[in-house]
Amino acid sequence: MSKSHDYNFELAKRDTSTRHQKQSFTPVTSKRREQRFTPATSKRRENSSSFYLSRFIAVAMGIRFIVMAMIWSAIFIHSLSNQEVPVSLKGNYCGPCPKNWICYRNNCYQFFNENKNWYQSQASCMSQNSSLLKIYSRVEQDFLKLVKSYHWMGLVQIPTNGSWQWEDGSFLSPSQLTMIEMQNGTCAVYGSSFKGYTENCLNPNTYICMQRIV
Repeated sequence: MSKSHDYNFELAKRDTSTRHQKQSFTPVTSKRREQRFTPATSKRRENSSSFYLSRFIAVAMGIRFIVMAMIWSAIFIHSLSNQEVPVSLKGNYCGPCPKNWICYRNNCYQFFNENKNWYQSQASCMSQNSSLLKIYSRVEQDFLKLVKSYHWMGLVQIPTNGSWQWEDGSFLSPSQLTMIEMQNGTCAVYGSSFKGYTENCLNPNTYICMQRIV
């Protein structure tokens, strides 16, 4: 009986010792697990934050690109609308016109960007077997209503009676052009929408040369 009692007491003691060891190691194991998983969790959070930040930057840059593209498109369209020559007419060769001239409804046109006075512009056109611009018909020359800025045309004022005369000797008709007095001068520049403006003949301006085929 004494041996049995000692044996049972020894088992109970071992069991108690085992439980105590489990209880004493449990917090350590938990702590190690926390130490093991905490950096990984933090890294995931950092990766997630970096992902959303990168995505935000990408979206912001995409929006910026779209806005810049729209701005540049607007500038490009605006520049085209203000060009002296309608873009749709460039390269439209339809008759015996000089190289790089515009042929429209059997008339040849050339827009010169160099600034000259009226007499110099007239001489330049004559040297190219042409004359300064003349408006014959608003219907046949309808593309001229799109022209921007001012260009010398072959129209001068006769001082004796104040009438306006083209280079070929014909007189200006109200159906051809509307004259607007801007400053003292006996020459005229073409503006747009079939409007002519008085100008001092010695002022520098760009000019339009024209060859009439028919």
